[in-house]
Amino acid sequence: MGSIAIIGAGNVGQAIAGHMSLQGHDVRLFDRWGHDLEPIRANDGGIDLVGEVEGHGRPSVLTTDLKEAVDGAQVVVVAAPAFAHAYISQELAAVLEPSQLVLFQPGVLGSGVELARMFSLAGRTRCLIAETPTSLYTCRLRKPAHVYIGAIKHSVPLAAVPHTDTPRALEILRAYFGQRYAAGGDTLAVGLSNCNPIYHVPPAVLNFKTVEDADRHPLHSLVTPRIAEVIDALDKERLSLAHALGVEATSFWDFLTTAYGVTEGTFVERIVQGYGRQAFPEPDSVTHRYFTEDIPFGLVIWRSLAEQLGLSLPLTDSFIAVSSTLCGRDFAADGRTAESLGLLRSDAAGIRAAFIDGAVC
Repeated sequence: MGSIAIIGAGNVGQAIAGHMSLQGHDVRLFDRWGHDLEPIRANDGGIDLVGEVEGHGRPSVLTTDLKEAVDGAQVVVVAAPAFAHAYISQELAAVLEPSQLVLFQPGVLGSGVELARMFSLAGRTRCLIAETPTSLYTCRLRKPAHVYIGAIKHSVPLAAVPHTDTPRALEILRAYFGQRYAAGGDTLAVGLSNCNPIYHVPPAVLNFKTVEDADRHPLHSLVTPRIAEVIDALDKERLSLAHALGVEATSFWDFLTTAYGVTEGTFVERIVQGYGRQAFPEPDSVTHRYFTEDIPFGLVIWRSLAEQLGLSLPLTDSFIAVSSTLCGRDFAADGRTAESLGLLRSDAAGIRAAFIDGAVC
């Protein structure tokens, strides 16, 4: 059995912590403010899981002290929202040792690069760093300390920074997650394969009245044939960026195949097959992560890297602009950019070097 620290006690963090505890691992669960830890303490120190995993998992440590959480842990899983990654990376770079593995699960484009840069700025030897484009767990908190796991995905790509460390990361993670992580090439390809903004943003923005009314319709039920065409067009812009950077990224429709076994049907039918069982609801406010995460740490970084290459992403630009107005926030100013990753005025080769070889600025 291994020792694993989970950074973040939301949906995914509690799902992983509960599942790993049930498997007999030493699990430490960190929450920066501690609010999400109190219900777990009150629930006999554990997390109730239902769905694909059933049971009551009890982490060995519940803490707001990051060093306590990660000290001696073989694997450190960052399961916090994307907007917290910069802060967490800065803190982790000060305390982690080279022998440890950090897994952004999920990451967003640049999470691994950002952590590598933090180690460089701190003058410390980096640890092993890996990331995935999506969470292995499709899950939701039904109430505090009670998580519904709708699915554990069949296969999720993973890559390390630098990419030559990927086999070592996969070998370590097999003891915890079995064979469900697969080699994804490099973190540029993996990061650009994050399909969350593709599926989340168009139906949320194009059905904004139901967001304002907090109707909480299942998101998949809001995808009409024409909205599905918008999803496909947005996906094509993301893939055009990947092509310009010289990498192959997974299309949204191929993602549905690898993650959920969906192989045929119209765009709408494939979305229903992939997401209908979970029936997770649309956003019920402008502070929902489909806006606050998928736009500034998805669409914005795509657009920012595209600008370095002189590549136009007009539909991506439109969703950023419209969403910023609807939500009353400047997502372009709040998000991850080429500048924040030290890649301003980089060409395709410079961007690839940072993501693939771990060359930091």
